[in-house]
Amino acid sequence: MKKIILGLTLISTMMLAADGAASFAKCAGCHGQNAEKKALGKSKIIKDMSKADIIAALHGYQNGTYGGPMKGLMKGQVAGLDDAGIEAIATYITTKK
Repeated sequence: MKKIILGLTLISTMMLAADGAASFAKCAGCHGQNAEKKALGKSKIIKDMSKADIIAALHGYQNGTYGGPMKGLMKGQVAGLDDAGIEAIATYITTKK
């Protein structure tokens, strides 16, 4: 039973990472392929953020409670993401370390 649960957990994590990779593709233009750049020279380097911080930031961009100079730009970038999409992107970024 433990092997089944472990296997399902591993598969779901891999699926989230795959979805995250596809979703992250539009982020990479500004943040870099490995999330290593300050977007347009203004943002934080997101590869250094925790998964929880990335999730909080993306939700904050959606509802307007987070962000500095990139707030307006990012609100449009994350507008179409649901909770699963945000989770997938955060998982993908934090597993690239």
